[in-house]
Amino acid sequence: MAQTNLGPSEAPSRTSSPPEGELPVVVRQAKDKDAKVIADIGWRVFEATFAHTCSADDMNDYLNTNFTPDVISAELRDERKTFSVASIGDQVAAFAALTTGTHEPCLEHIPAPERVELQRVYADINFHGRGVARALLDETLSVARKQGYKYIWLGVWEHNYRARRFYEKIGFKMVGSHDFWLGKDQQTDDIFLLEL
Repeated sequence: MAQTNLGPSEAPSRTSSPPEGELPVVVRQAKDKDAKVIADIGWRVFEATFAHTCSADDMNDYLNTNFTPDVISAELRDERKTFSVASIGDQVAAFAALTTGTHEPCLEHIPAPERVELQRVYADINFHGRGVARALLDETLSVARKQGYKYIWLGVWEHNYRARRFYEKIGFKMVGSHDFWLGKDQQTDDIFLLEL
């Protein structure tokens, strides 16, 4: 059966090789002290991606329910989740979470202990194009393999073409879809799967 969290001694940071003159991307397991910066990045990225798809009230409700330091701090303590952060220098630039125990009908043919969900691979917009998301994803996939998972899946908004291309380039394949409600606005997330 897969483990859900790596302990501090089992979760080394990994450094990517940067282009000449740039600082490397360092990926490590998130700590409680990262809750505020994770919430800030999540808030800004989600708002920039989805604000045009719903009312301001619905967006505010969603952000205040999902991206406050208190909410993220609670998620960091959730044994079903493993958060990683990617930093350049002393600045956290991106985060991702692996979550166990999630359910998706199109994945029922895969036993639950063999699959894990990749949630919220969010890179600060100021760091797009610098290899941060790729370094973070590579390390997150490595963590999932070490935890014993055979498959990793995620949901991507059907109109987030940049994210879809990113995941398809890595080898994720679309296997289904589900509805996602952002306030009163019904959206569709496509489900992507990768064999590890």
